[in-house]
Amino acid sequence: MQIYLVGGAIRDRLLGLPTPYENDWVVVNGTPDELIAQGYIKVGKSFPVFIDPKSGEEYALARTERKTGEGYHGFEFDAGPHVTLEEDLSRRDLTINAIAQNHDGLLLDPFHGQKDIENKTLRHVSDAFQEDPLRVLRIARFKAKLSPFDFVIAEETKTLINEIVDRGELSSLVPERTWLETEKVLQGVGFNEYFKTLIEFKALDDTYPDLAGLDLSFFSHPIIQKAADEDHSKQFRFASIFYALIKEGKKNVKDKLDSMQNNMRFANAYKDIPVLLISSFELIQRDLSEYSADHLLTILETLDALRRPNNLEATLNLLMLDADDDFIQKRNLLQLSLDLVKNIKINNLQESGLEGNEIARKIREIRLIAIKKDIENSNI
Repeated sequence: MQIYLVGGAIRDRLLGLPTPYENDWVVVNGTPDELIAQGYIKVGKSFPVFIDPKSGEEYALARTERKTGEGYHGFEFDAGPHVTLEEDLSRRDLTINAIAQNHDGLLLDPFHGQKDIENKTLRHVSDAFQEDPLRVLRIARFKAKLSPFDFVIAEETKTLINEIVDRGELSSLVPERTWLETEKVLQGVGFNEYFKTLIEFKALDDTYPDLAGLDLSFFSHPIIQKAADEDHSKQFRFASIFYALIKEGKKNVKDKLDSMQNNMRFANAYKDIPVLLISSFELIQRDLSEYSADHLLTILETLDALRRPNNLEATLNLLMLDADDDFIQKRNLLQLSLDLVKNIKINNLQESGLEGNEIARKIREIRLIAIKKDIENSNI
């Protein structure tokens, strides 16, 4: 039984990317029983994949794939001990991901992935690339991940991608699987290059129907570009797309967001910031001269910032992607107002004989007076 390091860890090391790398291993001339006997835990259903309980790293038996049906599910696997390392590497998507390393550190590169790394080229390993429509998303993701290195897609690979798109195979992708690729691309800088690549291949409408019709210039929007260039969370980068939609005057942005979540089943955490922005954008965009105590408190109430202060911070951070001097003043006023009302202690209102809505109105009145007084005394 021979074990080889494969794929992304080798690629990223050759590119000089910082550690840690995600190590994946392939086992040649091995069997499930041998790995289980050595303490590995089987987790794969479609084909044998095992986890090393000590490192948590993934070990897969070398395998071949044979297309048996449509879409990315239509494959038959052979993971017998007779499968060679080269056969396993030949089923991989790109040459830069088809490099292996043995226990002595020797690189095994039958498909010339090192040369393509040197030439900054994304090239398919074999024509089997076109058998799996998910690879269109994967190559778009790698183009985004490697955008700091200016990788280009080989012309012959572009031809295969166009054939996949023209056959309509992208419609076979399950939306939840598309979202998994989206999450991965949102983790890194240059995420907008992913969407731009899909647009170049006329693949966006089939894979992201709720973003259908958007063009290359949209994903170069300064708001999205800044979110892509800077260090932000996945949720923040995702929210920047909807901020750009709002700034571009697109209609029914909330409906697009709701539909996208219904289709792709992504976590509410990705929806939170866009929803906050959609609910408060028109209020925050008002002219600075309209920022009275009542207006400031209305924004805080709309964002539920009195109970959830992080809502204000998240919304303002997103708006900072497109900030001018007036917005800086608005941000300072909102932060000052929130700090002020949070520290107001309201006691004994029930003893005053007030009830229900009267108490709520009185509390709001007290907060307004405090904000107004503080604004007059501030230099903002």
